[in-house]
Order: sequence, then structure tokens, then C-alpha cells
Amino acid sequence: MAQSGRRTVVVERRWIGGSCPNIACMPSKNEIWSAKVAHLAHHAGQFGTVAGPVETDMAAVRQRKRDMVNREIELHLKNYRTSGAELIMGSGRFVASKTLEVHLNDGGTRVLAGERVFLNLGTHPAVPDIPGLKEARPLTHIEALELDYLPAHMILLGGGYVGLEMAQAYRRFGSRVTVIEPAARIMNREDPDVADELQRILSSEGIQFIVAAEILHVRGRSGEEVAVSVRTASGERTIEGSDILAATGRIPNTDGIALDVAGVDLDGRGYIRVNERLETTAPAVWAIGECAGSPQFTHASVDDFRIIRDNLAGGNRTRDRLVPYCMFTDPPLARVGSVRVKHERKG
Repeated sequence: MAQSGRRTVVVERRWIGGSCPNIACMPSKNEIWSAKVAHLAHHAGQFGTVAGPVETDMAAVRQRKRDMVNREIELHLKNYRTSGAELIMGSGRFVASKTLEVHLNDGGTRVLAGERVFLNLGTHPAVPDIPGLKEARPLTHIEALELDYLPAHMILLGGGYVGLEMAQAYRRFGSRVTVIEPAARIMNREDPDVADELQRILSSEGIQFIVAAEILHVRGRSGEEVAVSVRTASGERTIEGSDILAATGRIPNTDGIALDVAGVDLDGRGYIRVNERLETTAPAVWAIGECAGSPQFTHASVDDFRIIRDNLAGGNRTRDRLVPYCMFTDPPLARVGSVRVKHERKG
């Protein structure tokens, strides 16, 4: 919009360029690749290569990731400079229709009003309400990607995309890893045969799985000592570890910014209510990406942008689009569209 001559302002609290280049997609894949190199080095003999003792320097892994993030941030800052869009670092809150009051990160406030508003608020990791868990100060994917030490025993809560990517990476770095999943199988939204095969592959690398587990309580402090008590069909048991990582879902960043003042409605889960053109319940206000309930992938958010860009010219919708789903384990898992098909018997 700035390149087309419209005065454009972006309000950002912290992550220039969003979560993907800073704390999610790209940093995690950066460390996953470091983990794959470690895995190959440990198994070099299988490929006819003679190698000595292999150790992982987590401080060096983190620095490699940080260097990549800094390069990405600079590219985004260059885009702001060349496009003419203004970047304001601060926290915005609606005070009227299409009007924001922004508390600037370096002090002071600004009030912004515009003809159009685009909400690209993202999500943050959920920490379940399990007795003792919050007091244990669990890692999320954000903190896990900033570790400069190798956990002796990482306990992961959640067997979804984030949990399994982190589990395999830290196992390959050299940590003992246990995954606790409340559902009957990991990746419970995927086809059972796919989930079972991936669990077999990850188990062969030494990752332990506890499924159909009710987490009763957590004791200790992540980074020191933690103990997780669970109940399964075979009874109660306690898993002791050094670190605990919560990978149990996401919560939309829609609270505390007075969306109701702007006339923007939320659904029952706190996501912004949109139609298939990604229009909110407020005129000339759109929502993009995860906060609008779109699949939690960067490519889905980019497609949301294309839909809204085309909306401004009169067309395009989310209806009937086929979304690629990707999980970057090794081997990776990918699919397009829904994997669940209801077969109706006719006779």
C-alpha cells in the first residue's frame, strides 16, 4: 500500500517482521538443521566416514540462529525504508472506530486514525492450567530456541507439530527426551497410520512417548529439576527431568486491545470473526493469519494477504482453498487439504 502511494503505518510491539523470522518458522528450522548435522555426524560411520567424538555446542547453535534472525530483521527494515511505510514500535489499543492509541516502546503515545485497518495480531503459546506447571516456569518454543545449554532430560507436553519438531531436534543434540500426549496418539488430527509410523520412527531415535496421559501435577523448576506426575490406563507414574517444554496449542493475541470498541467481534475461542473475504464485523477492517483462525502457517498468512489485496480490487475468497500442511521432522510430513474423508454407504 505504501508503494502505491498510500500513507501506511505498521504498529508492532516487538517482533519486526512477525513471529516467522524471529521466534517460529525460520529459527526453528535453523536449529533443526543444526540437529540434523549432529545426527549425521554421530552416524557418519554408516556412510563410510570415520569421525571422532561428536559434541553439540548449544551456544554456537544459538548464535548461528541469532545471526540468521538479525539478517532477516535487517531485510524487513530495508523494506520499510524503501517502501515508505512507517514502522511504529509500541502497543496499540482501539479508542474509537479505526482509531488506535499507541503506547510507544521508547515512551510517549501517538493516536492513529485511518480509512482501513488490517489486524495481523498472531498468537502466543498456551500454558495449560495444570497444578504446579506455571510455577515450574516451563519453556515454550520461544525459550527453547534461546537455550545455550543442552538439557539432560527434556520433557515435552504435547505431541503436535511444535512438540515433535523440538523433541527430535533436542534428541539429536543429545538430550534424553520424553513426550507426554493427552490424546490416544500423537498428531491426533492426522491419519492414524501416519501418526503411528512417525511415532515408530521417532521412537527408534530414542524418544520416549507416553500417550493417553492425564497430567496430574508438576513439581520443581525448568532448567533445574522437574517432576511430572501422570495417570494412564496402567496407573500413575512420575517422570523426572531437567527441563519442561509446553507445546500444547496457541492463544490468539486479541485480548487487551479493545477490539469491541472498534466493532470487531470474536468467536467463542477468542479468534476474530471473519467472512470468506477476511472482513471483520467492522467496516473496512480486515484480519490476517492466525488471529483470524487461519491455519497457523506462514504460507497461509501470505495467502490471506493475497486474498485481502484482491479484495481491495473486488475479488478472491478463502472458500475452497487447499492449504498445504507441513511438519519439519526428519522425515518431514506434508499434506494438502483435509486428510479425513467421510465415506457414506449407499445401497
